[in-house]
Amino acid sequence: MVETENKEVYLTPKGRNPHFFDDPNIDRLISMVMELASELSVTRDRLDSHQRILEKKGIFLSDEIEKFDPSPEELKAREEWRSKFLDRVLNALHTKYDEK
Repeated sequence: MVETENKEVYLTPKGRNPHFFDDPNIDRLISMVMELASELSVTRDRLDSHQRILEKKGIFLSDEIEKFDPSPEELKAREEWRSKFLDRVLNALHTKYDEK
């Protein structure tokens, strides 16, 4: 993904897709798993950073996170992000793999 002025652009690789397994569906599945692993890793790092910063400032209370009730606008923003995220993860299912 490349971010330009308030616009996200998803880049699609050009050329042949590499094949590692005889069944291209296995390649697609691995691609999806790696996308999820990448997202989870980044999310975990960011969450850890937020929690450590808040703890250092003395304002982090884990109970507040458990009791947090998002507003309708926050829920909408989460849903929009989730939709884009799933589009990226499931992109491998929509990618046409070149025949051997």
